[in-house]
Amino acid sequence: MTGRHARRARALVLLHRLEDALLAGAIGALVLLAVAQIVLRVGFDASLAWGEAASRAGVLWLAMLGALGAARRQRHIAIDALPRILPAAGWRVLHVVGHLAAAVVCGAAAWIGAGLVASERELPLPFVAGIESWVPMLVLPVGFGLLALRFLVGTVAPRPEHEGAP
Repeated sequence: MTGRHARRARALVLLHRLEDALLAGAIGALVLLAVAQIVLRVGFDASLAWGEAASRAGVLWLAMLGALGAARRQRHIAIDALPRILPAAGWRVLHVVGHLAAAVVCGAAAWIGAGLVASERELPLPFVAGIESWVPMLVLPVGFGLLALRFLVGTVAPRPEHEGAP
């Protein structure tokens, strides 16, 4: 492996670790927020005013980070009946077409999400104190854009080894 390839491989490993850390942090933050809300409601008849809105936005961000991780490992939802019976060349064509289609759909969702964010920025509502409503909506263009990129990169990925595959 050349020096350039080794640096790229290390950068990719670092990126994957960052993605995993963000996912773990999001899960941890949502669990802590939920527990805090329960303790405050049950024990003190109170709650965090911003807790419900932050939880809803957090779940959306968590779902998008999870989807990115699943796509990275090629563990996203897929119909895998044909790939199990096709020869390698047929699987490759199906794999590329499927990933390109997914990239197009995710790219379109990113474009629509960017339009929603732009529209919300024109007349923003308060999300929580100091944060406007369009900020948590950034998950749509950013997340779907990254998914589109992930699927484009996935067109050149090797055939995944799944349990039960021939």
